[in-house]
Amino acid sequence: MLTKSIQSLFLLLIIFISSSQHANAYPLSTQSRWIIDESTNERVKLVCGNWAGHLQPMIPEGLDRRPLKELVGELVKNKFNCVRLTYAIYMWTRYEHDIVNVTFSHLDAPEVVDGITKYNPSILKMTHIEAFDAVVNELGNQNVKVLLDNHVSEPKWCCHDDDENGFFFDRHFDPQEWIQGLTLAAQHFKAHHAIVAMSLRNELHGPRQNLKDWYKYMSQAALAIHKANPNVLVVISGLNYDTELQFLRKKPMNINLGQKMVFETHLYSWSGIGTLKLKEIWSKQPLNRICANSIRGLDQRAGFLTTGVNAVPLIMTEFGFDQTGSTVEDNRFLTCLQTYLVGRDFDFGLWAFHGSYYVREDKVQLDETFGLVDATWHKLRYPNFTDKFQLLQRKNQDPTSKLSNSYIMYHPLTGKCAQVNNNNQLEIGSCENQKRWTYDGSKLLLSDTKKCLTASGEGLPVSVSDACHRSNSSWRTASLSKLHLATFDQYGKQLCLHMDSNSSVVVTSKCICINDDSLCLDDPQSQWFQLVATNV
Repeated sequence: MLTKSIQSLFLLLIIFISSSQHANAYPLSTQSRWIIDESTNERVKLVCGNWAGHLQPMIPEGLDRRPLKELVGELVKNKFNCVRLTYAIYMWTRYEHDIVNVTFSHLDAPEVVDGITKYNPSILKMTHIEAFDAVVNELGNQNVKVLLDNHVSEPKWCCHDDDENGFFFDRHFDPQEWIQGLTLAAQHFKAHHAIVAMSLRNELHGPRQNLKDWYKYMSQAALAIHKANPNVLVVISGLNYDTELQFLRKKPMNINLGQKMVFETHLYSWSGIGTLKLKEIWSKQPLNRICANSIRGLDQRAGFLTTGVNAVPLIMTEFGFDQTGSTVEDNRFLTCLQTYLVGRDFDFGLWAFHGSYYVREDKVQLDETFGLVDATWHKLRYPNFTDKFQLLQRKNQDPTSKLSNSYIMYHPLTGKCAQVNNNNQLEIGSCENQKRWTYDGSKLLLSDTKKCLTASGEGLPVSVSDACHRSNSSWRTASLSKLHLATFDQYGKQLCLHMDSNSSVVVTSKCICINDDSLCLDDPQSQWFQLVATNV
């Protein structure tokens, strides 16, 4: 009897593990602005790395650097649960039978072939589609979800306004061939449970852009994918390099995809909002102003889709920065965008996972400075990545949670969260062990206590105390960015929370550029503290 009981328990355990793995991958659906797992009805936050496979070799990058299993393991190790895997339409419609090794013979890249021969030799004998199968299968084996992204039609680097890949009826953008390719991809991957979403097209651009064709062909393509594979989310992009969706305010997309419609948007330091399209603006205007304007513009052009009675999910499927850390403008842009992504708990796709390209614009084994991994594909390019991205990669909101909202105090410049040490002083550290707070617009109370955040004076550590009636225990958000937490000392001097790079202890100091002064170009990021709502 005991043996049979053990066998029954073992069988139940296997069934449970199997069903859990299945539920962890597929299928997904939408509920208002959230993406949910249909089997559990719980929210799934997609934390994606972009992995390019749309260039001339038409296979995902990096197979010349490490074994495929290790490449996927690098994603998992760095806490990505998703890949936005890019491909070219012509791979399906014109080159579906071409062999990888033959394609490389026309690209004059013998060192790439040598690398693939060393680490993934079977890939060279496959068709391009079979190579994608191998990558998708390994991603699925390691429980990484896939957003299959149509990046271009003609396999090449994207994008330029004159690349003839940008909009319908460009030389390499025949609408019918495009829809045919999307349909073939949807049908082919229907049995691959790792594929949870398919996008229509990356970054529409160029002089042919117009709304009439956008509504017509994007609707046709979305319905074609949904018909071919009704289980996948259908991800829809906007105009002008996927920075504009504001036209949907007046005229929503009137098609029925069940609970599978998702939109996407992109932003980089040079993308700009409206007329602000110079990368240098991040160092030549007051940072509180440019951050506030960028976030407001992002909401006006795309973020509005996640609000109101007809809210739908919006994924920031591309943003990125120079991960060498050497670009001031990119660093400032990233910290500002972090506050948006964390504050609204967006699903996202970081450009890029890959550290190099086989061949990009005729350059062999070109380095990708925006890559998560370096050119060897063995090390993180950005040494502070783990800290900087820890709260972005965490699910902070779940519509099914029964917990009430509290706040995490977040320091976006470092990516760390506020804690209280043994001396009752505020310090920053891992977001895994952060304290929770309640805030009524004035008092910041440590959750489940009657202690509140209290300033001691300029240059002195901030602590939690019982003296909640004093003016130095009253806090408000300040500056255009709303990212400063300010109070007044006993002499009426305004002070802001401040993080000194030489210590983990938070102090108060003179507020930096909280007034909208065009001449104030000092960097306020050390004083940016954000209250991030969470019910998880």
